[in-house]
Amino acid sequence: MINIQKNIPLAPLTTFKIGGPAKHFVEVSAEEELLEALQFAKENNLEIFVLGGGSNILVSDEGFSGLVIRMLNTSYIIHNTSIECGSGVLLSQIVKESAKNGLSGLEWASGIPGTLGGAIRGNAGIPLGCMADSVESVKTIVIASGAKQSLSNKNSTNSTRSFANAQDDIRILEFQNNECRFSYRNSIFKENKDLIIISVVLKLEKGEQEEINKKTKELIENRLKVVHPNPKEPSSGSFFKNPKVNNPELIANFEKDTGQKAIDGKIPAGWLIDEVGLRGKKIGGAQVSEKHANFVVNIGNAKAQDIVMLSSLIKMKVRDELGVQLSEEIQYVGF
Repeated sequence: MINIQKNIPLAPLTTFKIGGPAKHFVEVSAEEELLEALQFAKENNLEIFVLGGGSNILVSDEGFSGLVIRMLNTSYIIHNTSIECGSGVLLSQIVKESAKNGLSGLEWASGIPGTLGGAIRGNAGIPLGCMADSVESVKTIVIASGAKQSLSNKNSTNSTRSFANAQDDIRILEFQNNECRFSYRNSIFKENKDLIIISVVLKLEKGEQEEINKKTKELIENRLKVVHPNPKEPSSGSFFKNPKVNNPELIANFEKDTGQKAIDGKIPAGWLIDEVGLRGKKIGGAQVSEKHANFVVNIGNAKAQDIVMLSSLIKMKVRDELGVQLSEEIQYVGF
């Protein structure tokens, strides 16, 4: 039996430490509990938001008026070079366990916060790799009729499960890697809110444990030194996607300034934000990080509205001065 709670503060459950309460809130650690939570939402006509590690999201100051389902299915099993994981397990835990077992392929994810389900939904990654490189299959629940119909021709293995005391049923669908529509910071799971990730199978490869540990340590140290802002200043992670730029002069300026190549015409959002002089810019309790301009940080009791206003200013300045339209990597919840 699940425990539906009311008016639970969401800010402590996010890496931004911002946002109002969930009108309804439940934690689930098994598939049956998730089905029960979905039945409750159906019976009460509630919108659903699935919460993982709380990174890459901004919760409204008013909170969320529907049902927040927090995924705590954190089990995992290692089969030779494959790892079968619940979607609620922390990505950092899977990186650690794969290294411990001499499995290579996830070193790039060292130091990245959040759960595995969230990382797959947004195809988390850095230039050295992304989730799409390691996903073999993803097991999901389909919760809406429209989604069921649009996915009815999918070739994946599927089964049907009925809601208790409900007229409609739901479907369990398994997506193979080539069906996940992975692209830069995107996937079919992000495009379709009616798909809830239950579990994932990752396919890795055997490696030298000493070499894996060395690479992991180097990446974490580099992240702390160069990328990650002050841990005392909460953030959601990278705030904007790196945009594709069509201006040859701007690309040339970036390459000259950094000594890096603009791969596929993409320029880091942080460099663009620096170019318009917004590093360190503050609005209320929100600030563009002094350490990395693509991190917006909470420097003290920031409101969601502070973040929204600062984000709007950044997008306007980059668009007006450089002719580039930035788009957020984060998800807005309850707006």
